[in-house]
Amino acid sequence: MYGMMDVRTKYAGAMINEEDLEIAKAVHEFVDKEIMPRRLDLDGGWHHDEKLARDTFDKLHKGLVDLGAQRAFFPEKYGGLGLRSTAAQMMLLEEIARGDLGLSLHLGVIYWVLGPAFMARRSNLLDQFLPKICDDKPHACCMALTEPEGGVNVEDPAQHGRAIATRAELDGDEYVINGEKIWPSCSGIADITYLTLCTTDPKKGDEGIALIYVPPDVDGLSFGKPLEKMGFCWSDINTEIFFDNVRVPKENRVAGPGKDAQILHNSIAGGRVGSASYAVGGAQACLEEVIEYTKDREIVGKPVRERSLHAGMIGEMVMAIDAARAYYLQAAYMIDSRAYGRPGEPLMLSKTTGAKVFSCDIAVLVTNKAMELMGAYGYSPEFNIEKYLRDVKMIQLWEGGAQLGRLDVTRGYYPFEWAPGR
Repeated sequence: MYGMMDVRTKYAGAMINEEDLEIAKAVHEFVDKEIMPRRLDLDGGWHHDEKLARDTFDKLHKGLVDLGAQRAFFPEKYGGLGLRSTAAQMMLLEEIARGDLGLSLHLGVIYWVLGPAFMARRSNLLDQFLPKICDDKPHACCMALTEPEGGVNVEDPAQHGRAIATRAELDGDEYVINGEKIWPSCSGIADITYLTLCTTDPKKGDEGIALIYVPPDVDGLSFGKPLEKMGFCWSDINTEIFFDNVRVPKENRVAGPGKDAQILHNSIAGGRVGSASYAVGGAQACLEEVIEYTKDREIVGKPVRERSLHAGMIGEMVMAIDAARAYYLQAAYMIDSRAYGRPGEPLMLSKTTGAKVFSCDIAVLVTNKAMELMGAYGYSPEFNIEKYLRDVKMIQLWEGGAQLGRLDVTRGYYPFEWAPGR
């Protein structure tokens, strides 16, 4: 059922090599064998049983670690596999998301959090984090961006850090951090680091933006209880994070004034391509469920999928998914080529954000169509469609949502700034 499309065919046209394709194929096969049969358990079943969900998540996470997914894109000198292609990384995340979006997100956040240390060429930080990440145990990182007041305004390049309320003040050789974050993935469970977005002074704009790695066991760092959500019920843990005079060495700041702002927007661009891959993976899974279900369901003695109305709907789903996949792979290729500027510059932010917005819109459309084609069975947990619908909607909302995303798309074509103080 689940392997109905060859991996090579699915990613035809992508600028990837045979090694990358073999990794994607191995992950695809793991998903078919290990994740697909346990999707309902990952959500905790009908009653969202926390123990069942977490036990299942831990087992599958360890399986992905054993497969090499956690260390695949880190240098060999640290124990990684040394893969470098952004497109290959996105393919890996799509394949995992096809089984469960939360598992894919968990691994994607690790790459997202450690990316800034690579961008800033901070070998001392990489020496600290990567040997642990590349061992044989499951790990987690957290990117603390969003705040209770203003939400994702902290990510808006046109606001130049003015919306950031979390403060970092330099005191000798340490930064003292005070503030609050909300909704970050893996909050309260990250064991490697919390990459925290702060400002040294909101009046300084981009020069005040600071990205600081905060140890998980530092004094003054505390967490609220897990937030209840429609989707990602136990496969992604979100809490409030409180910083109460948290002291970290000044060397934990990623780069410095001005440079941190550039790296922040580079990271946001990369995160949006990752979000696109999650969304496409979820949409692909729904398509596969529908094709299988409509093979055996009949209308007047003929399979549903052979009726022109239903076949037309399935055709629309196929075209939409192919277009979304091509969009995010193009953006990934543009990042890798480095010929189009930094990922956070207007043109590239436009392309990466467009991939995210479009893919999420498509994922919501496809899951809705899947439910329409399957009727009440699509609405029940047994066939997983309702879970994918809940999960892909969350992806559409994060990292600025569909509305800020569309503004960022237009910035690739003409400048857009908010009036000062607004």
